[in-house]
Amino acid sequence: MSGLVPLPWSTVDGTPCYTVPAPDGHGLGPVGVLADAWEDAQVLAARSVLGAARVWLASGVRVDGGRLRAGAVRLVWALVHVVRVAEMRGKRLERLDPGEAARVEMARVLLGHTEDLFITGNAEAFQMRYVLARLVECLAALVEVAEARGALLAASGSGGGPGGGLRCVKGGRA
Repeated sequence: MSGLVPLPWSTVDGTPCYTVPAPDGHGLGPVGVLADAWEDAQVLAARSVLGAARVWLASGVRVDGGRLRAGAVRLVWALVHVVRVAEMRGKRLERLDPGEAARVEMARVLLGHTEDLFITGNAEAFQMRYVLARLVECLAALVEVAEARGALLAASGSGGGPGGGLRCVKGGRA
């Protein structure tokens, strides 16, 4: 799979998608431009959700479990996408530093606990507020990772996007 660059999405059945770099090795192909725009949109959406959640949690307004769950769903959605963006940008740079990798792993663990807590519906309001606060912290950390990786990609001259034409790969083989 040498030379293939992961894209921040997969096929409907979960098969990873890859792109090949532009023929000249520089610049972005149309798929790379689309991937870069998708990643930027996910980070921007996460920032918006993060800002709203911070204001809401700081307000101390009492809300019922349904509204807490709705807030959790938005935060989880944003976190899932930003984890993917951070990982894909890290793969394109061939690394995440140990602190960034730890943040990604913590996000994955938190997402697992969040699913258990909110899907079952067995959480009390104080437990949901606690988890929401942790989701906000985790999302803020992952937005920083995704933005830092994006800045490094831009500085490396490859732009934010991965380049070239699309290839979907089954089982890790081109």
